[in-house]
Amino acid sequence: MNAIWNLFVFGCLFLLTASPVAADGAAKLLYALDLQCFGYFSPVTDRDAHAFEFLNSPVVFLDRNSLAISFLTLTNGAGASSESVTAGTSAQFHTVIVDAASGRISQRQSWGNAGNVIAILPLTDVGFFVQAGDQVAILSNELQQLVSMKLTVPGDLLPRFAASPSGRSLFSFIDSYDDKNGWLTRFDLLDTSHLSAKQSMLTPGQRFATVSDTQVVYSLAMTSGPLRLMVQNVDDSSETGDLFVPNGVTARAIAESHCSMAAFLSDTTLAISGDCDSLFITHAGEILHELHARDYRFGTDIRPSHDGHRFALARSKGRIRSPQITNLELCVYDLSRHKFVFIVPVSPVPHVKLGFALSPDGGLLAIQRDNQLQVWKLPK
Repeated sequence: MNAIWNLFVFGCLFLLTASPVAADGAAKLLYALDLQCFGYFSPVTDRDAHAFEFLNSPVVFLDRNSLAISFLTLTNGAGASSESVTAGTSAQFHTVIVDAASGRISQRQSWGNAGNVIAILPLTDVGFFVQAGDQVAILSNELQQLVSMKLTVPGDLLPRFAASPSGRSLFSFIDSYDDKNGWLTRFDLLDTSHLSAKQSMLTPGQRFATVSDTQVVYSLAMTSGPLRLMVQNVDDSSETGDLFVPNGVTARAIAESHCSMAAFLSDTTLAISGDCDSLFITHAGEILHELHARDYRFGTDIRPSHDGHRFALARSKGRIRSPQITNLELCVYDLSRHKFVFIVPVSPVPHVKLGFALSPDGGLLAIQRDNQLQVWKLPK
């Protein structure tokens, strides 16, 4: 049976790699996969499509050798399921783990109902964290469960989870409403050996947050106007403060750019962009590099390599996932060379999902466009 399955997967691999996409001469398309071979199911109902939007990290490198790709399948799909599928949808989330260099499948796992929030976050030297609705766990890359927990949260807002770019720190975020103080967010630094909180802090309500091993940077919820970033040191219980000097040069430049988000690239370096034509690289409160892409808009999803030397993001003519998009590209920026080292068109524009990730050393780029997966070897 395994021989038949491997032959089937090889057929999916071969049919697509026969016609590689043209790209930068210094880069190489290693392989392409049609995820329909693994049971990929395109969302049909509004509920399933909405659930797919909540899938965090549809493609992620678990380590330098393992790549996890997640998508919807029908409930009769193959692979073990971590929980029963509830009524209301015929789809469930499914993950396949493949060899990053060859595309050969090694493991499969179904996570349950498509109505669940799904997050898959790689953790250095541990395995990976997965959230499937109110169930969270840390698994080895061989899908052995190391620790698990059922979330018990008052109300209907499940926690959000984030891992630092290095993969050494895992955080949870719980939003709640207080009649006196309004929206509040509690974030916990978690102990990955048993998923309990090592440190907890309370901040004003957060619209989004990005984390490093030492800091949480976020923007305030329920506010309008230019992007204002706040910072909280993980090992310091003092009050939250502005990341940049208010009305200073950096704060003004970011405000004038109309960018909407930030993401840690390493423990001390941030990328700031999102729905704007600017990209800022900042360190210690100052702008190290600033790029502009005339006629383009950068996307809101930034994926760094674990070593912090490279990151990937999308840019488009028009807004990301808007019907007006005429050109969508995926770009890899190298911090040491201060330039994009790889740009590839994403065509046709995805109907449902665009996912991408860099390997820990930044040498491989995986791109998921709906049911199509490509893995590129990038120039050094």
